[in-house]
Amino acid sequence: MDDDKPRDGKTASSNRRIFTPHFYFFLWCGCIVSQSMLVSGFLNIILTTVQIEFQLTSAKAAMFPSNYDIAVAVTVLIVSHFGSSHKPRTLGLGMLIMATGSFLFALAHFVYGTDSEVEAAEEGSVYLCSANSNTSQTICSEENEEIGNDGAYVMLTLGSILIGLGASPVYTAGTTFCDEVFPPNKVPLYFGISYGVGAVAPAAGFVLGGVFLGMWKTLGEPPNDMTLDNANWVGAWWLGFLICAVLGYAFGLLLLLFPAQLPECEEVKQKKVELNIQVSHGEEEHVSSKNREDQTFWELLKDMLPLLRNILTNPVFVLVVLGSITDSLIVSAFAAWLSKIVQSQFGLSSSVAAYITGGITVPGAAGGIIFSGIIVKWRKLNGIQCAKYQAWIGVACVIAQLGLLIHCPTLSLDGIGSSTNTTCAQRVETLCKDQCPGEDVYDPVCLDGITYRTACAAGCSQYDSQDLSYNDCCGLAVQGTATAGSCDTGCSLLIPFIVALLFIMFFTFLNNIIFLTVNLRCVKDSERVMAISLQSVAFRVFGSFPGPIILGVFIDKACILWNKNECGDTGACQEYDNVALMRAAVVMAMTAKIIGTALYFIGWRLWVRREAAFQNAAYSDELKSDVVTNIATEKSPTNSDTMAEIPL
Repeated sequence: MDDDKPRDGKTASSNRRIFTPHFYFFLWCGCIVSQSMLVSGFLNIILTTVQIEFQLTSAKAAMFPSNYDIAVAVTVLIVSHFGSSHKPRTLGLGMLIMATGSFLFALAHFVYGTDSEVEAAEEGSVYLCSANSNTSQTICSEENEEIGNDGAYVMLTLGSILIGLGASPVYTAGTTFCDEVFPPNKVPLYFGISYGVGAVAPAAGFVLGGVFLGMWKTLGEPPNDMTLDNANWVGAWWLGFLICAVLGYAFGLLLLLFPAQLPECEEVKQKKVELNIQVSHGEEEHVSSKNREDQTFWELLKDMLPLLRNILTNPVFVLVVLGSITDSLIVSAFAAWLSKIVQSQFGLSSSVAAYITGGITVPGAAGGIIFSGIIVKWRKLNGIQCAKYQAWIGVACVIAQLGLLIHCPTLSLDGIGSSTNTTCAQRVETLCKDQCPGEDVYDPVCLDGITYRTACAAGCSQYDSQDLSYNDCCGLAVQGTATAGSCDTGCSLLIPFIVALLFIMFFTFLNNIIFLTVNLRCVKDSERVMAISLQSVAFRVFGSFPGPIILGVFIDKACILWNKNECGDTGACQEYDNVALMRAAVVMAMTAKIIGTALYFIGWRLWVRREAAFQNAAYSDELKSDVVTNIATEKSPTNSDTMAEIPL
């Protein structure tokens, strides 16, 4: 045992200086930054780019953020129990797992990333319609039978699962250990700083993600006419994941060196015991009771079952959680696909769409959360009053979601052989159909307000590399000049759309603190921890997990131009019907929110009736007590009555 002790005071003081509560707090905040920047920032804005590089549908790409949520939901309770004996080590191992998942996610680009655009550009192929063109349609064979890359999809899926498994200790083990090493009167300050850091980190993820998406995927010069507005542009999306992997490994390894307890833990524990006794003398039994960490799994399960039964038979709690699941469904869906919706509606690059998404999400959500806390404190709301506010805020959110009806017109698309000019049509029909690439190539050009899949499909025979234009084209005009890229729809509704989304975000997150207050006050004090845990699991399993997938399926249904190979297999979508896209978003958002708001109203009214019944029962018991007291008083003789009965 003497070997475990430091041999001299110098070693002891050195260890003491390194492993301090403040150093732990710094590392924990670093973990929060890495996790929030990765999950709430990078993972949400790179889905469209990943779709293009690996030719994935929206339904498939939606699995990546959903995998994270389901992995957290599965492991959070396990980590909370089995990782409680050595919390810094649990947090450190979690960060190493998360960093490995982030590294795998980035590695998919280097292992399976395609360089077809680079190869095509180096070959000088601009898909012209001429006798000298060296492009042609390929025939379906076993080599090109499938589009996309199954290996990349498996690697990305495994990476997203590992990110979720590793991130679960950040707000469980990390939070509780912070509570153990700092005095009770200082813990709220450190919690406030940590959650503030967690709120700013996604903004950093959006900004850095926008910068990385604006860089060509090889970090070098893009080939030939490849610009940010090109439909085939693939930014350096992997760079953010690589940075988070490095940060995760660094913080994780340092946390593994921490002891299970710091010297301050015993002092803090003693202060908490004293504080508990001062606050409520009824808590001494709780303080001296058996520590949960010493209980076996079956003992915990035995204690847990009655608690679960009480919580799940509480109709107010169940209704409030079901209502909040609809909020989680909406938030997770739009967190994953808002960037894609903005990009498609307004014809923006992925980089600009990332900046706009971050500019909408972060201030809207932060403003709603802050104002929610102000309302609860300023109005001094009790549980029932919070439930009432929650229901009416839901109504306001439904009204705000009408702003999603703002949309831009859909691109006018055309294919080969659509020209109304006889000479042009004959040339396109006889020459271009055999020369133009198939549906697996999308290098759009704009001619007379019509977007064509390639310059060849528009009948263009000449290319000017200086001004990136195509000449001698045969579209719907006799002859014309086409420009590279899709046509501009002339939509000027970006600012109104941003304002509408800000209001939607504000009212959605305005229920944040109010919901937490309702959730805590509609159950007994002894049930609060379990109630919060159940709510967290329900959020992720029934809300965050299916949300991106459902909206991803709707987005796929709004596709009007798929990337297909010669065998007819579908890859990524190239263009969407903007009207159908926003209609799907409105239907999903408003349906979920109307159902959630109805559940909030029912829960509020049930709580009012339950409280009224409780008060009536208490009043009835008080009346019975008064009646019994009066009867007892009437039956007991007074002194005067007793004296009157004494014979003289």
